[in-house]
Amino acid sequence: MEQMPYYIPPEDGWKKHFEGLIPILILVLIAIVLVGKTTNYFCSVPGLNYVFCGKGQTNVGLLGDFSATANTEIKASVFKSVLDAEGGKYNIYSRPIVIQALEYPQQNLLKQFDVVVVAGVQNLTYAAREALGNYIANGGKVILIGDAGVRDPKDPLIKGWSAAAFGDYAPVRLAISGPVTGNNFPRVNITEPQLNYFIETNPIIKDYADAYLLNFTEITASESCHQIDSIDVAPKDGNAEMIATLTSGDGSNFVPAIVERKTGLGSGDVLYFDYDPGCTRSAVIATLKYLAGR
Repeated sequence: MEQMPYYIPPEDGWKKHFEGLIPILILVLIAIVLVGKTTNYFCSVPGLNYVFCGKGQTNVGLLGDFSATANTEIKASVFKSVLDAEGGKYNIYSRPIVIQALEYPQQNLLKQFDVVVVAGVQNLTYAAREALGNYIANGGKVILIGDAGVRDPKDPLIKGWSAAAFGDYAPVRLAISGPVTGNNFPRVNITEPQLNYFIETNPIIKDYADAYLLNFTEITASESCHQIDSIDVAPKDGNAEMIATLTSGDGSNFVPAIVERKTGLGSGDVLYFDYDPGCTRSAVIATLKYLAGR
């Protein structure tokens, strides 16, 4: 008698469905690895941040003038002094970026930095703003301070952050309805400033709020922290999140003090400060650690 071939019934149930999902899971893992290796997107995701962004050292690039004589309404000299004095304790190190170098195609110039800080310089050329925008689009993290980058030395009509790729990611806009004349931009005088949080759980403000009760008593030696000529700005759009406001001691004036704009999957993060962040000393280190995924 002819022997019938051995019959193996088709598998059913969870095992069959699981095997069908294996190719999809492999593709998802490959996508996660590619995004993690080529961007900073997972640097703020618990668990994945140490896999893709676990750096012992945070490299900060300083673009502009961080001296007390910078030609801007808001200077970042106190920020620089805090970074110099405290940065080493947290493995945070900074070095200047030559603005002129951004005039040429230098794809890897900004990539070497975990965070780029732009301050103390109103004039930024189109090429420099374009380089910053491309850096953010590829996962870069930027801190923008005051009126840095609101002008173009080659185009007197540029007033604000709207032009070039950098403008696409700026968290704020100038709060004006008419033209701006000369080098002056709308200012708001904040005397005896107080920081009022909108998002108390944000890593930038949480520890600072607990320790210093949201005022500027932490800094006593710097006169620049007791009276601030802030720039009159407003959040650019619905993607800009206001973390804190800056208010005069008598409540007469206020401005958006810290505004964040996360740019979406695969892109970076931009934080705007409408005062010298060094005036809130703890917030300097907290901000750099937050942006670097630490």
